[in-house]
Amino acid sequence: MSLKFFFTFIFLLATVKLFATAQVPDYLIVEKDTLSIQSNPLESYFKEHPIPANLITLMSSANWRGYIAYFKFLDGKLVVENIYKEEYKEDDKGNSHFFLTSIYKNIFGENKNFECSYYSGLLICPSGKILHYVHMGYSSLYENYNLIELKDGVKVKSKKLTAQEFMDYKKDYFKYYKKTEEYQQKAKEFKEMTDDVDKKLDLSISGNSKNKKKENKYLKEKEAAYKADKEVESFMFIFLNDYMKTIEIPVN
Repeated sequence: MSLKFFFTFIFLLATVKLFATAQVPDYLIVEKDTLSIQSNPLESYFKEHPIPANLITLMSSANWRGYIAYFKFLDGKLVVENIYKEEYKEDDKGNSHFFLTSIYKNIFGENKNFECSYYSGLLICPSGKILHYVHMGYSSLYENYNLIELKDGVKVKSKKLTAQEFMDYKKDYFKYYKKTEEYQQKAKEFKEMTDDVDKKLDLSISGNSKNKKKENKYLKEKEAAYKADKEVESFMFIFLNDYMKTIEIPVN
């Protein structure tokens, strides 16, 4: 790994809050089991219907959302069973104690079992042992996965995969994703984030170089663009999973 790539990579991690550290997940209640979800179905809803101001006052690098949501299926429809915020209080000895407080009524009022009819995508539910821990987002690899596909909040199908099957699926889906306009837009945004730090690093490196050589500017720019594309591609593959929206991989 080059020094420049290392600093660019760190810059991306610091800039995109999702990847600050491993995240506390939302949960799916299935009969007697409670499964963690490597996706957050309420995020797209909150973009259109923001959480009331000052409702969530405590946030951490392990929970950038500020809330933990619990979901379940009723008649095949995904609904919100409850949603909590984290709070803490200090005892007489100055020790902090964290606890969860329901904020369901603050957000959804008296409407019980709020239906997620706005959501289409995958619920990625890992289970078993962690085979490879990654201290960023939802990037750790587990023994098994249960994929649940939703269309307008309704369960369409599900599929169980082993860790290797999931990684193969993710690689194949990413190949499709790279050909989409959505990928091009997100990749562009990530590259724009790194432009400034790249320029500063280039100035620093060139300024400290004692043996300056003439370089082909065109070739240098082409090489830099190629490396930037590959760096962003690697970053997006490792840390994103919301691009996987269906169990069957679409054909471009």
